[in-house]
Amino acid sequence: MTSQGESTGPAVIFDLDGTLADTLDDITDTMNAVFAGAGLAPVTQAGMRALIGEGLSVLIGRASGIDDPARVEELVGRYRPEYGKRMLNRTRLYPGIAAMLDVLAERETKMCVLSNKPHAFTAPMCEALLSGWPFVRWMGHCDGGPRKPDPGGAMALAQVMGIDPAEMYFVGDSAIDVETGRNTGMRTIAVSWGFRERGELQAAGADHLVDSPDQIPPLVAAR
Repeated sequence: MTSQGESTGPAVIFDLDGTLADTLDDITDTMNAVFAGAGLAPVTQAGMRALIGEGLSVLIGRASGIDDPARVEELVGRYRPEYGKRMLNRTRLYPGIAAMLDVLAERETKMCVLSNKPHAFTAPMCEALLSGWPFVRWMGHCDGGPRKPDPGGAMALAQVMGIDPAEMYFVGDSAIDVETGRNTGMRTIAVSWGFRERGELQAAGADHLVDSPDQIPPLVAAR
């Protein structure tokens, strides 16, 4: 991972799934492979879209309809190696993300990623898709650690970047991301191209709602 030097520029924390990267195909394919092996009914992409964002155990529990924690964790154990094999098959950055990151990097914007995806998947995915830009750090969920919307992860990244949270933006595609930014004292940008409906994002009360990546750099510059 590359690391930015000190700068006086703005700072942004990005969500990953549904914000920077379209991961829906690979997540759905993996889930259906796991469910087929467990004798469970397949899920649709539309069904998966509405469930992503609160961590792997929650995702599998909701997608399967199983509320027995032991059974859910068994499926989690099956999912991890399957997703490890598939997670970069069809996952791509959304159109316009690369150009947006170019602009932010040129302006010496400090950038991090904070995801509820397990860190064991977040790190290699970011390495594959985002290593061309000077991200300070990317952070996924570690067992026993806080998940968004808990402010712990975002506060830790703010400290690493040396930026007051009040001077930062949190960018994501869900109400959970908006709540995370709010819990951390950051300004929030919700993106409409991800996994949640526009109405959910409007109801979440983000400071800004954008429809294309090129709308993000002007907002960050005007902090």
